[in-house]
Amino acid sequence: MRRGWGWAVQSDAKRLGRASDRIRAFVAASPWITLLVLLLMLHLASGTLTASEGVLFDLPESSAGEGEHTSLVALVLPMPRETLVFFDDARYVMGDVQSESALREQLTERSSKMKEQTLLVLADHGVKAAELFALAALARQSGIERLLFAEKRSDVHQETR
Repeated sequence: MRRGWGWAVQSDAKRLGRASDRIRAFVAASPWITLLVLLLMLHLASGTLTASEGVLFDLPESSAGEGEHTSLVALVLPMPRETLVFFDDARYVMGDVQSESALREQLTERSSKMKEQTLLVLADHGVKAAELFALAALARQSGIERLLFAEKRSDVHQETR
């Protein structure tokens, strides 16, 4: 049956029927396509490439601050269950009363021998602020007058003395 402009009603229905079959197939496959895209995104987001083994830590970036020479340096690293502080060739655990007491004694002893009362803190960006505040309070109790948190600098590639 033809209409005035040459359209065929039967061919329109067949064409729409084929399109709806394609749409039904896409709708049936869409959960699987979504699952594959989600798995691909998780793989890309969680995959890390390492050039060598070791502990990687990033210092927080900062635009303003003061530079000061100090020989008292503490390295603060987050671990899965605890935060570690490395000071004077010893390892201390933040949150452990005995370890914090030993760190306080060591800081007190070292700061009393030095004329400078500044502690340089190299902290990973993953360290919680509460841990850094606890370290600052501990340093203040030990007689440290100033804390200097190091900044990450992209233009310096090696340590200079």
